[in-house]
Amino acid sequence: MSKQSPPPGKHGKFDPFQAASRLSGGSKAWLRATAFQALCTCLLLAIAKLAQGQPWQVHARFIVLLGIVATWSLALRTIRERLLELMRHCHQASRGLLRRASESGKHLIAVPLSSSQERYIKASIRRLRIIAAGLTIPFFVMPMVWSFLSVFVSFHFNSTGPEGARLGDRWAALALFTLLSACIVAGYFHWAILPLPAPVRVGGAPPRQNKRRI
Repeated sequence: MSKQSPPPGKHGKFDPFQAASRLSGGSKAWLRATAFQALCTCLLLAIAKLAQGQPWQVHARFIVLLGIVATWSLALRTIRERLLELMRHCHQASRGLLRRASESGKHLIAVPLSSSQERYIKASIRRLRIIAAGLTIPFFVMPMVWSFLSVFVSFHFNSTGPEGARLGDRWAALALFTLLSACIVAGYFHWAILPLPAPVRVGGAPPRQNKRRI
């Protein structure tokens, strides 16, 4: 004979909202993608080390550089997703949208954040932004340094004569490219650490439309 499940009241308090999606669902998926990309980048680093002295050494280094940039971008995307989850949770709690069933199970009651939870969320947001800044500093400082050096070298070659002007133009193009790269990195960093939480919509019955009687 099949055993029947006992009624909910037999096992203490019953909360029908326990099966809701957890807070860290989306960021875990991005974290797995970042870990997989980091493993691929380590493998590319090993291949680039074996490629020393080979004709395809330059191509291997370029692919490794692309892998490093991809790992950094996925890491910032993971941090942004976690920040969005924390901010969305605070926003829902402040609007009284985090609710659970009462002890009787007949109505819903709002669940405000405790002081310890607020401190944890604020500290987590601060730590995540510090980690994102530490990951981004090398990708921002290096292009800026190369840009200033390229401008200096470009002025030096332009002052040597018409033959050096061609080399000066190439260095000027490199300076423009590195400056553009630094601006892209800064924009992506700003997009990652200062996300705008999606507006929380409260579901309700759709408005009724007045139908004309014929």
